[in-house]
Amino acid sequence: MDTIKKTKTLNLNIESNRRLIFVSDIHGDLFTFKRGLDEVGFNDNDYLFIIGDIHEKGDSGMNLKTLRYVIELSKKDNVYVLAGNCDEVFRFILPYDAKDKFLYYANIKKHSIINDIAEELNYILDMDMDVRDFVNTVVSKYHEFYEFMDSLYDVITINNKIVLVHGGIDDLNNIPKYSISLLKYDRFYELSNKKEKLMIVGHYPTRNYRRDVSCCNPIFDFQKNIISIDGGNHIVKGGQINFVMLDNLNDMNFSFKYTDHYPKYVMRTDVSYQMPKEKISLSYNDNEVEIIDVDLDFYLVKHVKTNIEMWVHKSFVYQDEETLKYYANDASNSFISVRKGDVVSIIKKANPYSVIKHDGYIGLIDTSYLLNDNKLQS
Repeated sequence: MDTIKKTKTLNLNIESNRRLIFVSDIHGDLFTFKRGLDEVGFNDNDYLFIIGDIHEKGDSGMNLKTLRYVIELSKKDNVYVLAGNCDEVFRFILPYDAKDKFLYYANIKKHSIINDIAEELNYILDMDMDVRDFVNTVVSKYHEFYEFMDSLYDVITINNKIVLVHGGIDDLNNIPKYSISLLKYDRFYELSNKKEKLMIVGHYPTRNYRRDVSCCNPIFDFQKNIISIDGGNHIVKGGQINFVMLDNLNDMNFSFKYTDHYPKYVMRTDVSYQMPKEKISLSYNDNEVEIIDVDLDFYLVKHVKTNIEMWVHKSFVYQDEETLKYYANDASNSFISVRKGDVVSIIKKANPYSVIKHDGYIGLIDTSYLLNDNKLQS
């Protein structure tokens, strides 16, 4: 397996009257992925395109299980799998000359397929381990993973209408020779001009593009000819796996569903909140805050850049050890209005507020509205 992978492209011509399903950034969440396939009714009459980031960041053992499931799924004639930057662990983290990266992934970052393999092999990982011995063992016992990763395409063009790539491509007439810049392209949708063909990408959570509301749903921008579908599963708080569906290639009618791993509640009453005049959603960019007050599990913080105040769960706020400044990740000043009978995801149940998601939108609700006996199976 070459350390540097040359870009692999595929030009597909498929039946134009069949449904197409696009999904990305599963991140080792096999249960949620399989449930999503069931909910959208995936079957042999559909085409399924998995646009990268199969594993990494999943719970213990699940990265490995997810990869094995996708490998089996890819043997179907109607399933196509593309590479994502997180799938390149076997190329960039496991080579002999990547010892420092390996030790960081295995012992500090964790939630990697490296940890899952070590657990399966009963191999103890620590900072003083023999990395070469572990890599040799992986190469000999898991060679099918290397072969699968080498087989993945980086760019797929469908009927000369739709281009699929994990990160993004600036110029379709000048596709980079090596794949990594296509797979890890942060803020692609935000930085891009209009594309000559419709491009569907993952990699960068859509919540990070939205500055006013916290929403993980896909972004459909037909002016730019870009659909961004990464729901931030296991990346952002409240993340989800988005399934984007195209009825057929003739009508180009898109829709979507999402699934997530959070517990679900059925609301027993209508809850209505007035929307703030200035809405804001904080991601890891421009998220410095000042702590003003505290109420049980929440801080009242002021966003330094805009002076907008919001309630943020204490676990969402952290302090930089060097500068001693405070930052808030995945925070919003929106409260969520719901109707009786609505099903909501409970991201963080606390007091006096809870962080919930409804229809892909994330915000706060008074915890008094959430009843324990209304919990559904997640």
